[in-house]
Amino acid sequence: MITPTNPQIEERPATLPIQRGRHLRPAPLDKRTTGTRTPNIALAGLQLIIGYEWLLAGGDKLLLGSFPAQLRGLLLTSVSGGHLASFFVTILQGLVAPNAALFGYLIELGETLAGLGLVTAGLVALLHPLSGRYLRGMSATLFVYGDRLLERLAPLAATGAGLLGISYFFLDGLPKPWFVPSIAFGGSIDPGLFLAAASVVLIVGQLMQRYQSR
Repeated sequence: MITPTNPQIEERPATLPIQRGRHLRPAPLDKRTTGTRTPNIALAGLQLIIGYEWLLAGGDKLLLGSFPAQLRGLLLTSVSGGHLASFFVTILQGLVAPNAALFGYLIELGETLAGLGLVTAGLVALLHPLSGRYLRGMSATLFVYGDRLLERLAPLAATGAGLLGISYFFLDGLPKPWFVPSIAFGGSIDPGLFLAAASVVLIVGQLMQRYQSR
């Protein structure tokens, strides 16, 4: 008796189980890594311009060498001119003038440090794309740590620069920041007010950039 043979069973590749649920996604890149963050050219340029202005102001005072000793006379001359606001005169006479030497050192150091901080932050931001190409190993790590440190120090430098600008605006007698035809050849916006307003723009831009990089 002939028994029927079993048909050949074709070998089929085993199908992989389909994983349902969450899909695997590539890990997001760290925006702080060198060379991966696009610099804000406008913000970096403004940092360089404002920082260079304050660096010159503080550097001139340091190179003069006698600014703290001369500050009291300069303040008394401004007070005697009679064009300062009354509350600001009270502050100058009661607090600043008796400690003029101390405030002189604080002013020249504050201007210099604010300028250095802003200039350095601007340069690092502009050089950030190049760091990914030319820096490796320890140098790249140090650059990233320096960049993170400047992200925290730059708003402080801009805040100090803004306070200095406001103080010079008061020393100039609060000139009107609008149309004044009588001074058409000189312009009507005070340099101290301009620097203070630019510092506010810097602070807002720096904080927004820091928030976006998270």
